[in-house]
Amino acid sequence: MISSLLNKKKTYKDFRNKTFVLTGYSNGIGRQVYENLNSLGSKIILIGRKKIKNKEYFECDLSDSIKLDLLCRSISKRFNRIDGIVHCAGINNCVNISEIPLNEWNKVFAVNLTSAYILSKNFKNNLSKSNNPSIVFVSSIAGHRKSVVSGAHYVSSKAGLIGLSKQLSHEFGKNKIRVNCISPSQTATKMLKKSMTKEQTQKLIRSIPLGRLATTQDQSNGILFLLSSLSSYITGSSVNIDGGQI
Repeated sequence: MISSLLNKKKTYKDFRNKTFVLTGYSNGIGRQVYENLNSLGSKIILIGRKKIKNKEYFECDLSDSIKLDLLCRSISKRFNRIDGIVHCAGINNCVNISEIPLNEWNKVFAVNLTSAYILSKNFKNNLSKSNNPSIVFVSSIAGHRKSVVSGAHYVSSKAGLIGLSKQLSHEFGKNKIRVNCISPSQTATKMLKKSMTKEQTQKLIRSIPLGRLATTQDQSNGILFLLSSLSSYITGSSVNIDGGQI
């Protein structure tokens, strides 16, 4: 259920009939964001491989940077104003660096980081026409330190998102476009179940000050906050949603 704070009348206006671009919408955090934006009356432009029931859906494999760039140019011409971008798409493989071939390294970077650059570059002018433009990248607490399970390509790409958001907050500030990250800790998703054993998960929970894993709604609340006017003076930040782990 969406936080009561985000149901306040003024904040509701930040989303109703506003247009947001969303990647990584098919499951996990991205799916939760999609459901929340939809319930708040937003128009959602979906970019990805999986088609779901939504009026504005554009099929694209985000690992194909050339195709994504061309698609974003086309979308930019079709829509005059875009109010926000939420880049949730991400892939991971839990292997040591010696087991990462170059093509896999490049694919992880293409999906996790390069696509964020392509989206931001192509939709900058559309965002500048909004009265509250905001970009939110989904990074990870691993991007601030390390990961005991994820591969070096995943951790490096997530650290790159934090750097990209800081640089774009500087470059886009003159257009009043805010650019931030959330840095989630391990969240109860299908991806987590695949990457950690039950024993690893229980050990992790015992190390979290709040004593539980994050839910997808916990993470979505942070994204909605950064999209809304409640965060109108926040840019270039990485909001750690981690139960106190960092």
